[in-house]
Amino acid sequence: MLKQSRADLHMHTTVSDGLASVRQVLDQVAQQRELAVIAITDHDRLDASLWAYERRHRYPFEIVPGVEVSSAEAHVLALWVTEPIPRALSLAETIAAIHEQDGIAILAHPFHFQMGFVARHAPKYFFRPQLLIDWGLDAIEVHNAGVLIPGTNLLARHLAHRIGLPQVGNSDAHTLGAIGTGQTVFPGQTADDLRQAILNGTTCGIGSAWGITDYLAFTRDLIQRRGRCNTGIGRELESA
Repeated sequence: MLKQSRADLHMHTTVSDGLASVRQVLDQVAQQRELAVIAITDHDRLDASLWAYERRHRYPFEIVPGVEVSSAEAHVLALWVTEPIPRALSLAETIAAIHEQDGIAILAHPFHFQMGFVARHAPKYFFRPQLLIDWGLDAIEVHNAGVLIPGTNLLARHLAHRIGLPQVGNSDAHTLGAIGTGQTVFPGQTADDLRQAILNGTTCGIGSAWGITDYLAFTRDLIQRRGRCNTGIGRELESA
């Protein structure tokens, strides 16, 4: 039997709305010594992810290039991609664009109702889940450690069960302390093993919630950025 390993495939850096630089994130994962595979998935920017991927030989874990794509209907984790995916495409078009790069498309926090546009569109694929199969979605994030509304992850898990799509768990970390609070458990140890496990449906999503200090730190930073009329998207990589 293959060894079971853990991955965290959803985390952010200062290149988007995270509070830590890409180097700090990588050093934190190395210090934790818990994750076998990670992906840095900043919002609509690959800068930090590719910076990390190019230095993957320096770390005791494997790194998958990726990005969190803001489609018109949902956020999608695009993994194993190295070229930008356009924003604001339909969910179907976003999944197709990811597959054009031989990437894997994962529906992120599908019922994260604090995000207004998710609340508008989520009922469509909740009541017509076959659409996700028809559009070629590869997996659903059934545990997101950053969601606040009770039952959000249960709804995501229920959706994945209904249509038999593979399940993953991730931290959606925006702070160093949140890294690893959500995890994808998979058979094997490498990024290739993880990819095959997702495609085979042999992954599971587990985890807890962010700690209160991580919620407070992220909320304080969010308020400060909004006060500066700054979304946080597009900060520089030099802090690496």
